[in-house]
Amino acid sequence: MTIDHEEIRQWADARCGRPSMVTGTGKGDETGILRIDFPGYSGRGTLEPISWDEFFDTFEKHKLALVYSAHAHGHRSNFNKLIARETVDLETGEKLGPSRHHRKLAEQARATAKKATAEKTTARKATPRRATRKSPVASGEHRAPRSEAARTTKGQGSQRGGTRQNPERRGTSRGGGRSRGR
Repeated sequence: MTIDHEEIRQWADARCGRPSMVTGTGKGDETGILRIDFPGYSGRGTLEPISWDEFFDTFEKHKLALVYSAHAHGHRSNFNKLIARETVDLETGEKLGPSRHHRKLAEQARATAKKATAEKTTARKATPRRATRKSPVASGEHRAPRSEAARTTKGQGSQRGGTRQNPERRGTSRGGGRSRGR
């Protein structure tokens, strides 16, 4: 990685790379998104040639650094990437943090989440809440004793849903008292 103009120029010249910008990205007289164009690669029709002076003026204006590879798999490499200097330690090459673009996206996401939370809070305040009834035990009240009928049905099965046990029908099945083998 480097910000040294001469080193960048020598690296590009050794690979026949030329300074360029992405077509249609410049506003007025400003240079657009920078690239290094290599003959025979995909830049044809999408890149406009510019001078090294224009390239380095924009390079410094936007505080960029060039990440590049000299060789890969035993061959000369054209790999390069222009990054924001603030995202990397220029001496060690270690990543320091997200790019301006990713920080901006994160800030937008936080603002959207904050707005959504505020809207939910406002909506909650606007709608009345149903009062919840405390259990008698929790509020210190005493429960009324269970009725005689409720105490005698205990253990005889559920009144809802399940099978009701009738002491007179014990041992018989619903199918007429005979079980059928399958």
